[in-house]
Amino acid sequence: MSSKIARLASDTVVYGVSTVLSRFLTFLLTPLLTNYLTSTEIGEIAALYAMIAFVGIVYSLGMEPAFTRFWEPANEDGNTQTFRMAFRVVALISCGITGLTILNADWVAGSPFLSLGHQGAHLVAIAALIPLLDGLVLIPFSRLRMQQRPRVFAALRLLSVVVTFVFTVVFVVLLGWRIEGALWAGVIGNLVTFLLFVPGIIRRWPKGPAPKGLFGEMLSFGLPTVPSNFSSIMVQVADRPIMLMLTSSSVVGLYQTNFRLAIPMMMFVTVFEYAWKPFYLTHRTDEDAKQTFSRVFTVFTAVCGFIFLCTAFFIGYVVQMPFVGGRFVNPDYWVGLNIVPVVMFAYYFNGVFINMAAGLNIEKRTGFFPVATGAAAVVSVLATWLLVPPFGIIGAAWAKVIAYVVSAVILYAVSQRIYPMRYDWSRVLSMIVMAAVLFSTVMLLDLSGPLALISRAIATILYVVVTLSLLKGGLAAVKGMFRR
Repeated sequence: MSSKIARLASDTVVYGVSTVLSRFLTFLLTPLLTNYLTSTEIGEIAALYAMIAFVGIVYSLGMEPAFTRFWEPANEDGNTQTFRMAFRVVALISCGITGLTILNADWVAGSPFLSLGHQGAHLVAIAALIPLLDGLVLIPFSRLRMQQRPRVFAALRLLSVVVTFVFTVVFVVLLGWRIEGALWAGVIGNLVTFLLFVPGIIRRWPKGPAPKGLFGEMLSFGLPTVPSNFSSIMVQVADRPIMLMLTSSSVVGLYQTNFRLAIPMMMFVTVFEYAWKPFYLTHRTDEDAKQTFSRVFTVFTAVCGFIFLCTAFFIGYVVQMPFVGGRFVNPDYWVGLNIVPVVMFAYYFNGVFINMAAGLNIEKRTGFFPVATGAAAVVSVLATWLLVPPFGIIGAAWAKVIAYVVSAVILYAVSQRIYPMRYDWSRVLSMIVMAAVLFSTVMLLDLSGPLALISRAIATILYVVVTLSLLKGGLAAVKGMFRR
């Protein structure tokens, strides 16, 4: 048993580290592009990638979860048949929709979800290749996961990001291809990964008819997962096309750039999720399981508060640092820095959702997840429509907060009925209020020069000191996530 848990922990670390590195490299493209592209061009890229995210759900048609569900470790022949079926379905859908998109690129570019300029059809044709290649590697990547080959999986994922990063520098910075260069870099990054998978795909290419009934069985399992995945994507990126309809590509570019500056909170929540799920599934039968889970949530909130203050207080200095092409972030985008604290608040509530998911996963009552994400998706769309016209990008950021709050509250209410836990709300709320008060006080003082830095440092240190006294022994719970 201990060896299995150790293997799980090792795999989690590999997946987590590769994800962090990939997202960090992707983040570095943000300051790079602000120095070489206009806010309008960045907004157009954001809108295109939002559409790519939605299209990716359609391309998969639920075949990835179906493939993992029908995987049997001791049945290689059966797994090969399952792989062939899943890959064939995804490949046919991906190629078909991509072809239609390219043939109708003018119409797609002129839709209200994109509203691209005179070169819109050209951009759509390039961008259409990205989800196609994503779809073609979806099942091969899933197969690596089921074979428990995390290092190969992580290496290929990271390679794709590195190639994309390198070619973005070459095309955008050195050759001056601007938005086309950024898109072609994404295509090449995905293409390299696909080409590495080609030999394995050829070996398993469908020969003869598939087993009778296999497609129907896989579809009946995978198709119901599509609405939930679609809702999750809506919460994450639906605000971009909505903002495009309500404002302009330039405003979307401003929003997109500053949204990504909240990466410290996003990265922490991502790493926490990788460690959290195996931790609570491993220790769900412990006598003190619920008490430990409650302490973890308290410590999670404490760390989020620290990250919030550090980022919110010092991001204004970070963006002024020298970088390729000028500053870390082009001064034209600094006007949108006020959304960074709000976006971090949204990420925190996404983390609350992840914490609250423990009970439902332990009790195998996952049917409530689509309810929470579906409600959040509806709220996200409505809130964005209502808040963007009067408040602009800050309204879009608060719409994101509201959506994640709704999903977290729904999951908390349901999980308390199914798997009741006593959270230390007095400490949790105390830390949230303290972080908010310290942040507001420093902002209201509006000091400049050395006094501004000193006040921010003092406020952060004060938060750490008071929080440590509130936590008492709670830190041991989080340390246990990485020891046990």
